[in-house]
Amino acid sequence: MNPKRGPADERTKDELERENEKLRAELERAKARLERAQAEIERLRESLEAAMRAGKRQASPFSRGSRKKDPKRPGRKPGQGVFGRRGAPAPDTVKGPPIEVPVQETACPDCGGALEHERVDEVSVTDVPETPKPESDVYAVEVSRCLGCGRKVRGRHPAIASDQQGATAHRVGPVAMATAHALHYGMGVPVRKTPEILRELTGFE
Repeated sequence: MNPKRGPADERTKDELERENEKLRAELERAKARLERAQAEIERLRESLEAAMRAGKRQASPFSRGSRKKDPKRPGRKPGQGVFGRRGAPAPDTVKGPPIEVPVQETACPDCGGALEHERVDEVSVTDVPETPKPESDVYAVEVSRCLGCGRKVRGRHPAIASDQQGATAHRVGPVAMATAHALHYGMGVPVRKTPEILRELTGFE
């Protein structure tokens, strides 16, 4: 007795061939995707190897590849820009008379010959002063009371604000405030760094 035939056995030869062709097409597409992926992997591997070789060479910190055949010399060229040098210090910055720097050799260090005075060269070293100490002006503000209404009357001074008392009795002077504003608004220093710079340069807290 023949076994009972199922739905799979009832498919025609044409249907099986069409299904086979469909599977072959999917396989070809998968092979193409695999080839593209392998090509991309190879390209990335070559780029990585080139980057590693460039890192080992370290021709210069900012090298961008091959050098130019005729590179220009660094710096300004003759006639380009204004050339100058540091001039003598302003007279009001000089602390005192010139410091004498005599010749200590009694004879020529090369041949041993006698030395004769020729001229005096004036040189200078300009530097910032050591950290200064902040200066505070203390005001003894007199306070009086009216015997009639009990109102308090305080002494007045141009350097003291009318409400400068109690918790706000001790304030920052205008020069320190102007310096802080110049650092922040003029030089672009962040607000949080301004107090530290003032403390380092002037000792101002």
